Amino acid sequence: MPMLNAVKRRLVEHLSTLVNELHIGSDGSIATSEDGGARTLARVVPRVQIIDDTSILVEGSFNASYVFASPVQEVYIQYKDASTGEFIPVYRADIHSFIKNAENEVRFSFILEVS
Repeated sequence: MPMLNAVKRRLVEHLSTLVNELHIGSDGSIATSEDGGARTLARVVPRVQIIDDTSILVEGSFNASYVFASPVQEVYIQYKDASTGEFIPVYRADIHSFIKNAENEVRFSFILEVS
């Protein structure tokens, strides 16, 4: 039996509270469903918006003040408990590498869906 929409909405509301960090990193390894994060270059607090009963939008940007010697090769989203330091990876993707310098800005947007 499929999950009812009312429960999906509750899961989406809860998921939106579990996304509080967006990281870019320099680990170029292939992303899998068992990932736990990697070599962080920087992190921001993303904007999280509930789109509908089954999905949220997660967006974060890194402006010109973010400059790295290593290429950016991954992006990941996680929940981090401020009181305990515990973190729970939510999503990770390996991406085509690029150089983040003072001449560019990068924005990431993700739609996470509960199905």
